Amino acid sequence: MNRADRERWASARTLADLGELTALWLEGEIRKAPGYDGPPDPETLPLVPVLAAACRAGFVTSGSQPGCRGAGQEQRAAVEGFASLPTMDRLLRCRDGVLAERGLPIVIRAWRASWRTSWRYAIPVSRSDGQVVTRFGARLSRRFIRDPWTGYGACHRDAVAALCGAWQVTVTDPQWGRDDALWPVPAKFAALPQEAQS
Repeated sequence: MNRADRERWASARTLADLGELTALWLEGEIRKAPGYDGPPDPETLPLVPVLAAACRAGFVTSGSQPGCRGAGQEQRAAVEGFASLPTMDRLLRCRDGVLAERGLPIVIRAWRASWRTSWRYAIPVSRSDGQVVTRFGARLSRRFIRDPWTGYGACHRDAVAALCGAWQVTVTDPQWGRDDALWPVPAKFAALPQEAQS
């Protein structure tokens, strides 16, 4: 991480600060983000508008992927990140609204940070020839979040404390390969009037 990027991340104090910086990273304004050695993956580029808007609305995303299928590979659409309790409640309401409108189930799981990272209930989101290769929704430990290489240790300790105290939220489409069911949830969340987001 270059000095300018490092200083920007070190200046973050709150979840809102981290959400803004994550949005700027997604949009290419910042070269690196905590845990990412470079820009977002190419498959993320079509999702940047909705992810950046969700980050600015309070859901600090830390990973995402579209749903797709092809050549022995398949993915579930999924996004994970950090949220305050009111933010998580708004995401759930948006999920329920999309479910009511479209009849498409979306899974939302949430954890608080623990003393040990656990993958026990993580959701398989990528398979290659039927073998699971990626999971979202691990319960991250405070140690992992504080780590300067894999976590957010490059950020100010207030921001790290905010992440350790936040809910770790994973939003997943249960159907493999589908990519039009999940994204209306964060889009609807990001479009809520400002007063509904406080």
